[in-house]
Amino acid sequence: MESSSLLVHPPRVAAQPRIPSSVFEGLFVRGLEPNSELSRALEAEGYDRRCPEVDYPVQVWKRCVAIARDMAYGELSDADAYRILGRKLTQGFADTLIGRVTVVAIPMIGPARVVERLPRYLAMMGRPDLEVQLASVGERARRITIPDMHNRPEFIAGALEAALERAHVQPIVSVEERLVQGFRLLVRW
Repeated sequence: MESSSLLVHPPRVAAQPRIPSSVFEGLFVRGLEPNSELSRALEAEGYDRRCPEVDYPVQVWKRCVAIARDMAYGELSDADAYRILGRKLTQGFADTLIGRVTVVAIPMIGPARVVERLPRYLAMMGRPDLEVQLASVGERARRITIPDMHNRPEFIAGALEAALERAHVQPIVSVEERLVQGFRLLVRW
């Protein structure tokens, strides 16, 4: 008698996102210009700005952002602190080599195309796993659903505000809804 064996495959586990060092550089070197206390705290979590790795696990990113929130903006509410950190990320990332190449086109393409390119920008920042949904809400507004469980919605809102300002508009980005697996933003300009 032949014995038949079933091949059992282990369940697929989605790989955790990895965040490129240029994103860390954008926030923690160029955006915040950390003092020695913040630098030591970031090193303890796995990011040494003097000796960066190619990329980092998203968990290191989350811990480092939380530390920066507490140390740089501890007196602010979470919403305000994370929004400022998001703005600092965009401003600092624009000063990195990769960022300079990316942001040069923003003033020429305008705010609508900046928002439409959000999935591409997020992928460049280490998040190609996000299936962003965009819905037009008139000519000068978009509703964006982002299935991101690793970043605070205010952080992404602040980053998007700073990017849209480079398109020469005064954006209003509000957190419209917090979802089980992400959030929805309303972007107006």
